[in-house]
Amino acid sequence: MAWSKCKIEIGKTGANDSMAENLTDIGVILNQSSSLEAEAGDSLQAIATGGEVVAEEAQEGTLRLETTLIEPTDTLLTLLGIGTTGENETSISTHIVDGEWSVKVTPKNIGAKGIAAPKCSITYTPSWDEENGNQATLTFNILKTTDANPNYWYKRFTTTSAL
Repeated sequence: MAWSKCKIEIGKTGANDSMAENLTDIGVILNQSSSLEAEAGDSLQAIATGGEVVAEEAQEGTLRLETTLIEPTDTLLTLLGIGTTGENETSISTHIVDGEWSVKVTPKNIGAKGIAAPKCSITYTPSWDEENGNQATLTFNILKTTDANPNYWYKRFTTTSAL
């Protein structure tokens, strides 16, 4: 139950692929909608005559965090750069989130392991239906840092205080 009721925060990636200094809570997360999944990378093979595999090398895969928000706020849409708030309305100009972002997932339970990824791309996918109302799925494709020393995907941390 370590990852029940997590808090997810985002911010613009800092200089040299560093973790964002200022993080913002993304909002109310739909029950059981968050997941962190790895996908295996391609496998390179050297194949000799007759189809015999004589060498094989695995390539890095991908890591993706996905979550669904209930009633995403205008503040979030503005933060992501996809909406402009006016008087009693928000104009959505795109669903493409530009730039690189940091994401932090903090579990509510003390002692549980969270993650902090300094460099991600974000995909924003809105939806609406009569049963669930306004929702949006945020997909974070976690990218390996290139300017950080050492280069890494994410750091794991231990939650030290209750949310």
